[in-house]
Amino acid sequence: MRKIDTNKANYVGLDQRLSPRSDVYCRLPFVLPDGRQEMCTCVNISADGLLMRYERGLEPGDLVIFRMPIVGRITAKVIWSLGGKTGVQFDRMIGVEDYLPMIRAMGARGDLN
Repeated sequence: MRKIDTNKANYVGLDQRLSPRSDVYCRLPFVLPDGRQEMCTCVNISADGLLMRYERGLEPGDLVIFRMPIVGRITAKVIWSLGGKTGVQFDRMIGVEDYLPMIRAMGARGDLN
């Protein structure tokens, strides 16, 4: 899979994603660009990014580090942030062998084949 290059004009926006998203509701610790640790609520996730609720907002281009179940620390780039919701893209795709156990640990419901 290729990563979305948000620095190029061909980035198509919020509704065009490389990977399908799984709905979850999970509190996640993450590290802000200035090194402070905060908590967010992950709303949905894919192998290459997630949507989180974080009321203070972040700036596009910010780098944050999440502590995820199963996969551990993963760095992500903020793609957009608006109205307390923020979309990020992981610096590396989460492998299929870890993805399903991770989303189960995060509380995903429904068919997880």
